[in-house]
Amino acid sequence: MDNWKIIMSSSSAAPFDVYLVKSYLESEGIATLLQNDLAAQVYSGAVDDAKLLVKENDLERGIQILTRGGYIKD
Repeated sequence: MDNWKIIMSSSSAAPFDVYLVKSYLESEGIATLLQNDLAAQVYSGAVDDAKLLVKENDLERGIQILTRGGYIKD
């Protein structure tokens, strides 16, 4: 079974950035999962933030891709 790790949350970025990053990572061949995305939209501030997860073995590559794309600052 794959372990999934958080690569971004809506607390560390604008809420819509989570969706952009999801598409960006998937276009680079990295599988993603969204967690709490609907609840974060509907109950903004009342529940946990939306979280974008990637497989643990893709985390380092995902961070490199997001850094290159300007989503993560060095």
